[in-house]
Amino acid sequence: MATREQYNTCMKPYISGQHEDRKLDFCIGAKMCAGKASTEEEARQICLLPKEPKAPRTRRSSSIDIPKLASCVATTIALEELTAENLVSRLQSAMQACSDKPTTSYKRFMNACLKEQDGTFKTQLHDIKVCKARWAVTN
Repeated sequence: MATREQYNTCMKPYISGQHEDRKLDFCIGAKMCAGKASTEEEARQICLLPKEPKAPRTRRSSSIDIPKLASCVATTIALEELTAENLVSRLQSAMQACSDKPTTSYKRFMNACLKEQDGTFKTQLHDIKVCKARWAVTN
């Protein structure tokens, strides 16, 4: 593999001056200078090949333990008091209570906890440790 300076020097004729098809010439130069093609004709053939479309990015699925969530919701929700009118709201509140995700962010939790501590500068490190321990217990 050539160094960056050698690659840049090799690419100069392909990127400077007037070219009919600037994009194709740049691609040919890149293939030649990177060593992927030994002749300009070979580089031209590589550059004219249709490119495969990139796969679309997918969202990462959250790692929710469905059986654990279902059992928690089943024990949390009061089935005898369940009606068609309150079904959605009861399920929402039960799922919120059973979800592993915290309702507040770490930063907000720490800010609120440190305000509660009401310590001095000398006790600040101790207060932070106490709040971190409380965060670990609640989450």
